[in-house]
Amino acid sequence: MKNQQSLKQSPRKIHKQGKSGRNSDETTQTIVPTLKSKKMLFVISVVLLLICSGAGVAMLAYTETYDEIKSTIVTTLCLSCIKLDPITRLEYTFETVDDRPHPAFVLDNLTTGPMFLAYRENVCDGCDIMEPLIQEVLDVHFDPYSTKYYKSTEYAGSTVNFMHINMGQASGEIRESFFIYDQDNRGGVPMFVLITLGEDEEGVIKPCIIPCYTTAYATLGLQSDEGRKAFLRRMVSLGIEKYDEYSEEYLALL
Repeated sequence: MKNQQSLKQSPRKIHKQGKSGRNSDETTQTIVPTLKSKKMLFVISVVLLLICSGAGVAMLAYTETYDEIKSTIVTTLCLSCIKLDPITRLEYTFETVDDRPHPAFVLDNLTTGPMFLAYRENVCDGCDIMEPLIQEVLDVHFDPYSTKYYKSTEYAGSTVNFMHINMGQASGEIRESFFIYDQDNRGGVPMFVLITLGEDEEGVIKPCIIPCYTTAYATLGLQSDEGRKAFLRRMVSLGIEKYDEYSEEYLALL
């Protein structure tokens, strides 16, 4: 009865001992310490030592592997913004994603000039490459980790309304604007949007002067900072040109 009780209370010990080659009958008997039994005890001790050592190594390996994987994931997410298929063309469209309306803050700013939106995440190598160039081109200075930054700046004698948005912290209408202007459905950052005015020739009402926009991604597919700055300047200049052409009619319709 006593032996049965012992077996019921310690099944894991039986299982472990079974692995070492000893059966359950041997575990319930008193063994005379012969040379053979001493060798067996020595073997068991070595096995237990190896098991404990292996567990320690496994824990260490797991910790190192976890840190490595965690680091790799962060790096992959960070690099993914650079590996987005870059869009270097400047094609304007009147259609927002899912035909959603332009945000109120964009429409308000279009009464004074075109609007440039720059989006980033907290961790983003591509953003870190592009943002100093944007600051230089548009003469703006911002903390990339703040929720948003806004400035009505001057470019070549014209007003450009600039907003930098950190998607890792933004919310509400500001955050949702990203999904409205993700023209090519890339879903990644950095993403840059220039919103200006244009004439929709397919509009029901003539003239139909409404907001239009173009979106660029990542590091623009260009290898040099000079090339990237030249692209940004073309992007802004074309936006101003279109705004100057249509703003009088647009404002008259408001």
